[in-house]
Amino acid sequence: MSLSSSKEILGKSLHTKVSSSLQTFPTDCTLETAEQKRRFELLRLAFFVLKLRKVEQRMEENGLGEERKQELAFRSNLLRHAIFQQVLTLIQLDAREQAMQIIDACRK
Repeated sequence: MSLSSSKEILGKSLHTKVSSSLQTFPTDCTLETAEQKRRFELLRLAFFVLKLRKVEQRMEENGLGEERKQELAFRSNLLRHAIFQQVLTLIQLDAREQAMQIIDACRK
């Protein structure tokens, strides 16, 4: 068996596996229940809070140039805004307490 025929066989096998996997993959990625929406938004909130903590830790480092400090301050401001928007969204989804718990846990 030549190298090119081995590649063809492998390629056909891979194509068959991918095709069968795509048939079982959901075609729409919508969140259907309120609980799914809450969990997704809580996950997004945790991501933003952890990113903010990381940016704030970098801001505390010594020896940063003025330009770098300004960039980190800008990122911090954007993340604070995103967190605020997430909390508003979670309040609408009746998950205010969970949001506050996540913020508290991630800030420590």
